[in-house]
Amino acid sequence: MSDKKEHKCVLCSSKLESKEALQEHFRKHANKEIDHRGRSTAAEQNSDAKCDLCGKMFDTVTSTIRHRYKMHPNAPGKFYCPFCGMQFPLKNLRDTHLNSHESDDKNEEEHKNCDDCDVLFYNDKALQYHHRSVHKRLINIFQPVATPPPSNKIKLNSMNDALSVYYCHLCGAEYMLKFNLQQHLEKNHTQEEREAVPENLIKCTMCAALFCSKKAYDIHNTYHQPDDLYVTSEEQRLQTVSKVDQDFDIRRVEPIAEKYLPKLTVTKGSKRPIVKWPKAQKLKKTTREEPKHKDYLPSDEDALVDTSDSDSDIPLNKRVVNFS
Repeated sequence: MSDKKEHKCVLCSSKLESKEALQEHFRKHANKEIDHRGRSTAAEQNSDAKCDLCGKMFDTVTSTIRHRYKMHPNAPGKFYCPFCGMQFPLKNLRDTHLNSHESDDKNEEEHKNCDDCDVLFYNDKALQYHHRSVHKRLINIFQPVATPPPSNKIKLNSMNDALSVYYCHLCGAEYMLKFNLQQHLEKNHTQEEREAVPENLIKCTMCAALFCSKKAYDIHNTYHQPDDLYVTSEEQRLQTVSKVDQDFDIRRVEPIAEKYLPKLTVTKGSKRPIVKWPKAQKLKKTTREEPKHKDYLPSDEDALVDTSDSDSDIPLNKRVVNFS
């Protein structure tokens, strides 16, 4: 029996003869010289950096993507893997990815189309991933998963930025980003669990966090450390925390029409509002001579500038003065 020991790569299952060969093999993975199946990526990179519509070659995939969206704006720009549901910006990238599913079963009885975009997928798992990552993501922007407010604890990230600490009231997990907590709640807890009204609440004496069960409270306490920092009020939080997580609020988005419509402002001592146009639509100033006699009748152009809202409600034939 041979005493020779095999060294197996955990990324691509390749078998190497020695520990040194395995280390060199790992370096190739790190430098992206070989893919997850242990094959050279040089030929694949060349094919991926080619426009599948006009055949033009580029140095990088990024340049190819930029070219495709600029020169072929009407062509389909989203390609999905029917086996796992992943999305790719280039058809070549999707086709290269399909090689990783060569051994996967493609049962026609399990084929399903997405109800929202009619894309075909080979299994229910791929369809669910597609719906969650593409369609449900847009829903979550306008209707985010409800989360408890942050606790009173403050943590420093790798850049020494002070951040609020969020927690899961159902299981006690802790996160430094509100988005990560929302992802956790959606993936690990059902909607019924998230919306259920708890019978009792347990409050943490250290950070004032609230929990629905003793188990969640006990898990939460394992995150507390002797050197933790705490705030005592929301005012102190805003002064301490450099980045405040906020959900998307449509009220903070300025309507497109507001950029082009004039704004009326009233100054002290003036009864008429002043019309202020946006910079892009600002009217050119024109000099106007003073009237030579008191019987001067304003022109239509002058009326557009000087007429107030109350005057504009009066019919034109009643506003014109007859001097004869």
